[in-house]
Amino acid sequence: MITAPNLPKKRITLCAAALESKLLSSLNALGIEVLSPVPCPELSDEVSFHADMLICHAGENIIFIEPTQKKLSEKLKALGFSVRFSEILEKKYPGDVKLNFAVSEDFILGNFASADKKLLEYFKESGKKLINVKQGYAKCSLCFVTENAFITEDEAIADVLKNEGKDVLLISKGDIYLSERHYGFFGGASGKISQQTLALTGSIDFHSDKENILLFLKKHSIELYELTHGKIRDIGGILPLTEE
Repeated sequence: MITAPNLPKKRITLCAAALESKLLSSLNALGIEVLSPVPCPELSDEVSFHADMLICHAGENIIFIEPTQKKLSEKLKALGFSVRFSEILEKKYPGDVKLNFAVSEDFILGNFASADKKLLEYFKESGKKLINVKQGYAKCSLCFVTENAFITEDEAIADVLKNEGKDVLLISKGDIYLSERHYGFFGGASGKISQQTLALTGSIDFHSDKENILLFLKKHSIELYELTHGKIRDIGGILPLTEE
């Protein structure tokens, strides 16, 4: 299993991601099995099946998961994960972001006032630095490039990570499709599938910051793998779980 959330060291063999047929086929073709959450009735339709809303890989083999995801939790337990159920999520913000935290090797970033109580307790005992931000959709908003490099649309997140000595690319908002009502985030449209490869749900040609993103990835020796040739879609992220 992957002990450092979001940062595999080898090619991943299992991830959690929303059930999207084209993306599923693309990931399967790479030898990656996909565990897809079932829609959570407590969340709005546009994010009810998003992995980054329903699952938090908190570190090592510890995973917090929303209570409706019982089948998924059994699969994770069979793989050796220690699964802990969160409080029931709520449709309205901030009750919907109780698990939406960006967990790195050395820090945890998010709006801790909105955290699930047991998850927050675990975070405080983790020994990692807790970085509090106003953005409740912290995991959605942050793309992990390396342990020290990130992409985000959120200015406050970019500033706080730069102050931590991280290399951060701030990109424009509005180019990631979530629904007809709202745009999504680059973090929710991507995920690491190996140490050197970042998977994207669509074609980078659909992003106005294409050149800056490609230069940033090249700077950090990261290859971009486009799972489809269509619009870039926020599906709630691609969460790596096991690797070769």
